[in-house]
Parts: sequence; structure tokens; C-alpha cells
Amino acid sequence: MSKMQPFKMEDSLVRVSTSDPGDFTPRTQGVLLNLLLQLADNKYMLGKRYAEWTNSAPLLEAAVAAAAMAQDELGHARSLYPLFRTFPAAPPVLKKEEDRKDLINIAFLDQSFGSWIDFVAANFLFDQALSVVFEAARESVFEPLKQRAAKILQEERFHAMYGVTWVRSLAKKASPARDQLEDTLHRIWPEVVCWLGQPDEKYQQYALDEGLLCDDVDTLRQKFLRRVGPVLQEVGFNLPFTYEPTADHWELTGHLPWERWNPKTRRLRKE
Repeated sequence: MSKMQPFKMEDSLVRVSTSDPGDFTPRTQGVLLNLLLQLADNKYMLGKRYAEWTNSAPLLEAAVAAAAMAQDELGHARSLYPLFRTFPAAPPVLKKEEDRKDLINIAFLDQSFGSWIDFVAANFLFDQALSVVFEAARESVFEPLKQRAAKILQEERFHAMYGVTWVRSLAKKASPARDQLEDTLHRIWPEVVCWLGQPDEKYQQYALDEGLLCDDVDTLRQKFLRRVGPVLQEVGFNLPFTYEPTADHWELTGHLPWERWNPKTRRLRKE
């Protein structure tokens, strides 16, 4: 395959899509590989955590849904992992799934969900954050990611509806379950929002500049808040964001622990 050559048209840089990572510069290959790694590992770990509830869900229908969503997430991860083998400079450990012991996933997925409420909170918040990033990959210049993003987003529609249904159900009336859900959402909120990135983060800006993703961090945040914000407001959960109806704009409020943020692994370091 010939090398991808950017060319200028009306002073704009136009990039040609490719299926070969070797068409990118070494730096772009590294950023792309890291992006794929983070997406695949988080999909895998989310699927694993969902699967652990297939025999423990509170209702038969919930067990069936957990199994279906687990299968989706694990399938999404396994559609991404083979791409690592196409990178010329990928470390050997990335080319064999069974050889990997340390995954790069959001920290709260390191441990099994302690309750069904943890399941619901992760489904409602983090599953949606992942989908927002895959939306930003729908026009990626890396064709294999673009193609997989389209298929993944089709299968994620049920996940989004399921999370909303359970949040509404658990928040219907004053109860320990409602309080526990709100507490859990508050607990994982900073990490999920940080996972979407910092506005001035060089890795994500480079991914945007090179056409690997099509949305900047501010756009990712808006899309995420548009997905979860209306439901949280509807049920009366006071998460740290505001909505300005005149401008139709969502705004994060409160402190985010950027001092503990590692942009390369997209994880918060332990306090």
C-alpha cells in the first residue's frame, strides 16, 4: 500500500483514510495504538464485570440483559484486539491477548461490582462515556476503527436505554436504594469525566489533529452530559454540572482531581 500523503486544498490539510497503521508516522501510530488499547481494555473489563452478574441480578430479565451486554462488550473488545498485530512497532505482549496481565482500564473496574447498584451506575455513566468516544471515531482516518465504531454504536443503543430505565426505577421514591445509587454515581463521576480527557491534553489534541478522532474534549463532554444530564435532573440527583437552557449548554462544576490524572493510561492515581 502506498504511503498516505496529506495534501493541501484551499489551505486546509486533507488526510486520506487508510487501513494500514504503517501509513502513519511513528508518533501517530503510538497515539492510535494507545487509543485502541484504552478502548479495548475498558470494553473487556466492563464486559467482564457485567458477566459476573449474570447469575446474581435481582430479576431474571436483568440476568438476561447482563449476559447480553457482557457478550456485546467482550465482542467489542475482541474486535479491537487483533488490530494490535497490524502495528509494526507494537510491543510483542500486545500481539498475544493471553500474554497480557496488566490492562489499561478505568480504575473502578479493577474490582468486581459490589452490588447491582454499582452495575447500574457503571452502565449508566461509563458505558455512555465509551460510546461518546466511539462516536468521535465514526469518521476516523483509520478505517478499521471507523468500521468497528459504527457497528459498536448500533449494539450500544440497548445499553443506553437499559441504564436509563434502571436509574429511573431505583430513583422513583425515597429509599436506601435511591440514596446508594446517588452516592455511587457521585463516587465514580470524577473518574468517568476525567476519562473523557482534559481540554488542553496533548494526546487527545494530537489524535484530533491527525484525524484519529473527530471531536475535541469539550465536544466529548457536551455529548456525554447531553446523554446523562437530562435523566439525572429528571430524577433529582445533584451531580456536579449545570445546564443553561438559553444557550443549550451543559457545564461541569466542582473540582476534578487532575493532579492524580495520568493522560497516557487515562487513570487516576490512588490518593
